[in-house]
Amino acid sequence: MNNVKKIAAAACGLVMVAGLGACGSSTSSSGNEIEFMTGMATGSKQLKAMTSVVEAFEKENPGVKVTLVPGTNSYESDLKVRLAAKNAPDMWNTHGWSRDRYANFLEPLQDRDWAKRMNDTLDSAIRKDDKSFYALPLDAAITGIVYNKTVLDKAGVDPTTITTWDDFAAACDKVTAAGATCLAASGKENWTSGDIVDYMASGMYSEQELQKLKDGTFDTDKYAEAVTPVYEWARKKYFNVDYTSATADDVAKLIATDDCAFGFQPNSLVQSVENYNPDAKLGFMPYPSETGDPYLISAEDYAIGVSKTSKSKETALKLLDFMAQPENMKKLSDTTSNAPVFDDVEMNIGQLADSYKTWVTDKKTTTVPVFDRVYLPNGMWSTLTTTTDGLITGQSDPKGAASQMKTAFDSLYGQNS
Repeated sequence: MNNVKKIAAAACGLVMVAGLGACGSSTSSSGNEIEFMTGMATGSKQLKAMTSVVEAFEKENPGVKVTLVPGTNSYESDLKVRLAAKNAPDMWNTHGWSRDRYANFLEPLQDRDWAKRMNDTLDSAIRKDDKSFYALPLDAAITGIVYNKTVLDKAGVDPTTITTWDDFAAACDKVTAAGATCLAASGKENWTSGDIVDYMASGMYSEQELQKLKDGTFDTDKYAEAVTPVYEWARKKYFNVDYTSATADDVAKLIATDDCAFGFQPNSLVQSVENYNPDAKLGFMPYPSETGDPYLISAEDYAIGVSKTSKSKETALKLLDFMAQPENMKKLSDTTSNAPVFDDVEMNIGQLADSYKTWVTDKKTTTVPVFDRVYLPNGMWSTLTTTTDGLITGQSDPKGAASQMKTAFDSLYGQNS
C-alpha cells in the first residue's frame, strides 16, 4: 500500500476536529479498513518501523487497508475530540493511558494468545486489579535519571552512591564546581520540566498520602514540600543558564557535548543525545526517594489499543496479533531505546544495557508508574508543566505552585468523577 495513503490521513484527523466530516471506523463498512492513530511523528524511526510492519501485514492479508495517521502536537486533544464524538479510530497509541483514561473505549486483551508471553515489567502501569489490560505495549519504558558519565567522572561523582536528594544536590555542587551544568530542561518545551516533577513526585509521598490523592484529597502543604527541591535547584543555578530559550534539542546537545550531567526524561533522550554525539557515554540511575528505596519509573511509552466499537475490530485485533510476533516486536521495540515486554524478543537498548542489567535485572529495583497518570485526575498535565516551569524561572514558589495545582485538581477530580 502506498505510504502517501497512510500519511495523508493526518488531514482527515484535522477535518474531524473541525467538525467537517468523519473518518475511519465510523465510515468503514467492509471491516477491512483500519484507521490507526499512531502518535508517532512523521519521519520518526518509530513510524518508519510501524509502516514496515503494517505493509507486511497488508501483503499477508490482501484487501486490508491500514491508514497510519502520524502524531502531531495536538494528538491528545484530537483523540479526546474523537472519543467524545463517539467517532473513535479503529486503533490508537494510548501514550500511557490505556488503563486509566481509555479502558472504557478499548477491547480487553488479556485473553489474546500473545498475552501469556508478556513479562510483568509494566503490570503496575497497565493492568487493572483483575489483571485485565487494554493495549499492546511496543516497549517497556523503564526510566531513570539519564546521566553523562564523562561529566560525572570529571566532577568525581559516582552515580551509584546517589540514593537521596541531598546526595543529588551534593553531586550537583561538584558538577557545577567543575564548570558543567548539573540538570538541563527546556523552557520552550516545558514538558521537559514537567517530567522532572512527574518522575520525582512519587518518592516524595508515603503510600497513605498517595492514596489520599487517589481518593480526591490534595494537600497543598505536601505538594509544596514535594516540589521545593526543584525550586531550590534553580536558585542554586543547577539548571542550564539558557533554560528559558532552550529547546528540547538544546538539552540533548548540552548533554552530548559533555556540558551537562543529568536529564530527567524518558530513555528517548539517549537517542537524541547520540544523534549529536554517538560517542557520548551515558547511563541511567534510580530516582531517590524520601519515603523508601530509590526507584525507577515504568510506563507504556508506545502501546496500541483497539476500539471496542470498531466496525473493523476483528481485523484490527488480527493486526495487533501480527505486531506481537517476535520478529515484528523486535523491529518496533528497537526504535525506542527501551526493552521489549516479551522475554522471547531480543533487547537492543545500546549503551543503556549496562544500566538496565545493574538496576533492573540484578538489583531488581522497584518500579512505580508515572505520577500524574495514577494520582492526578485527567487533564492535570498542563498545570503540572506550567507550575514547574514557574518554579524554575522564579515566577512562582512552592506554595504558589501547590495552590494552582489544588485549584486544578479539585475542579478536574470532580469532572472525572
